[in-house]
Amino acid sequence: MRKKLQIAGFCILSIYALVMVFVMPSTAGSVCCTGTTVIIDDSTDYKFVNKMDILKYMNSANINPNGLSYKNINLHNMEKKIAEIPFVNGAQCYKSPGGLLCVDINQRKPILRIKTPTQDLYLDSEGGLMNISTAFSAYVPVLLSEKTLSKKYLKTEIYEFANYVYNDKFLNPLVEQIYIDINGKVEMVPRIGSQIVVLGSTEGYQKKMARLKKLYESGFSKVGWNKYKKIDLTYDNQAVCTRN
Repeated sequence: MRKKLQIAGFCILSIYALVMVFVMPSTAGSVCCTGTTVIIDDSTDYKFVNKMDILKYMNSANINPNGLSYKNINLHNMEKKIAEIPFVNGAQCYKSPGGLLCVDINQRKPILRIKTPTQDLYLDSEGGLMNISTAFSAYVPVLLSEKTLSKKYLKTEIYEFANYVYNDKFLNPLVEQIYIDINGKVEMVPRIGSQIVVLGSTEGYQKKMARLKKLYESGFSKVGWNKYKKIDLTYDNQAVCTRN
């Protein structure tokens, strides 16, 4: 009996799917949009935009689909327009059979905040620069510098280093601040301990970070990290620790 019910259920679903395939295209043009629903991806982690922001922008950009026939709604143009919002990385728009238009928003993800005498902005996960928000502050490491840093430098050398730290399970929670002095010397401040980590530059950062991880995992686990005020990783194959 159960098997017969399963077969019957499968047949009903198959028939429904066939109806949707052949009937929906022919009737889609007569369907009118009755409303718009907005879904914000990663809204628990990032709050740069909310549903009302998107709906207000759609009104101001003249892409509000409410009341329009499905055949007159250009989804590609709508996605392109929404992607122009500074904190939006991309949008996917699609039409539901019942007349509801769905907008799925993907927010930009900052991995570093940059503060110099003339700059205050974020570097995102794709290497783009984005303005800070008055509505939300991302919990990411801060890069401080005594001089203005070029966009090229930020989007290449700094991005590669910051992205490496962001995607490393050990370094991500460890790094709190990066400091670049007037001469371009790079230092790092961990969230734990009171020491300064001297990198010199970001050149060879993978090997430098590997030495730092080994030091924290092996060396400091025995003697404690609070006994040192500076860790110098400037030179190859060295980790010079200065005691307090």
